[in-house]
Amino acid sequence: MRALITFIKWELKTLFLGQHNENRTKAVLMSSLVALALVGILMTGSPPMRTPENTIWEKVRAAQNFLYQERLKMDIPWDPDTDPWRTGLIGVEWSPITTTLGDIEAKRTSTDPRWGIVFYRWFLDLGLKEKDPVAILTSGSFPGFALSAIVAAEKLGLDVLLVPSLGASSWGANIPYLPITSILRILRSHGYVKAAPYFATLGGSGELGLDLPPEGIYALQKAAKEDNVTIISAKSFEELLELKWAKIAAFNPKAIVQIGGSQANLGTDPEVLTLQPGILRPKSGVSAGNGIIAKALNSEIPVIHMLNVKALCRKTGVPFDDEPLKKAPKQVSKLLSIVGLLLWVLYLFGFKRWIFEEEGSPHAKR
Repeated sequence: MRALITFIKWELKTLFLGQHNENRTKAVLMSSLVALALVGILMTGSPPMRTPENTIWEKVRAAQNFLYQERLKMDIPWDPDTDPWRTGLIGVEWSPITTTLGDIEAKRTSTDPRWGIVFYRWFLDLGLKEKDPVAILTSGSFPGFALSAIVAAEKLGLDVLLVPSLGASSWGANIPYLPITSILRILRSHGYVKAAPYFATLGGSGELGLDLPPEGIYALQKAAKEDNVTIISAKSFEELLELKWAKIAAFNPKAIVQIGGSQANLGTDPEVLTLQPGILRPKSGVSAGNGIIAKALNSEIPVIHMLNVKALCRKTGVPFDDEPLKKAPKQVSKLLSIVGLLLWVLYLFGFKRWIFEEEGSPHAKR
């Protein structure tokens, strides 16, 4: 133990004082400059929240708090393990309206109000302005993303065409008597959002609910009727896809937000799975499958693709499965990260902690 303490002391002394003729003042000064440069790089990745962004964050969080209280009034049990931040947007693991397995961490992450800021910045990046039409196509799997997208769009004064598919994966809006249309109705009736669904689909296999049990289909149809939402149907998936696209195209959207994995939105071509999440801009050479995403890009309409939550977090700086703090998304570009790494490497080369000396040198340890 005594030898270990001696070694640690020697290491710290070498780190801060250097060896022999190294200049301590110069080392400390350069260390400080490198540290300041690295802090500056980090700060450039986290710009402060602007007034509209602050408003968006607060509105999304207020809507969540309200929904949480409404769920308690409806005697829907609250689970602190699955929804520790009391968002009211986390469903159950399985129910008759559940379409596929989902990841609870991803669902929690999608409720972070910072996604509202991300959507707001993306809308501005796409050049959208007041009264521009935007279509928000959302499955019931990510009601958190849907709420943030709607709030951000309405803050900019965009004209929203809202099209939900009603089925949901695990932990999404999959409570049979509280699907996504009912969540939106509750929030709309108290002024948190304005957009009402223009129409809806059942979701699930073929987006026709082919994999849902009869009680699940009944629950969704009953909720849609109570929420005054029309569910469109067709004889086949291909027919539904064309019908859904025709209704969206008639709206002439300047951008489309695609949330979750609704089959008509993605299509049946596995090429769509190679698409990166985030903003997809129309350009030649991009293989986007055969769904609405592809139809939009082929029609020169940009798409905001919200799938693969971990990749979205890496891209935007929103933390994965963390407390929804009132902070702007923190993102450092790859270029700045490389610059920071080079600064640190240059510092290490400039201030070596070890000096290799030939045996017999007057400075060699005896």
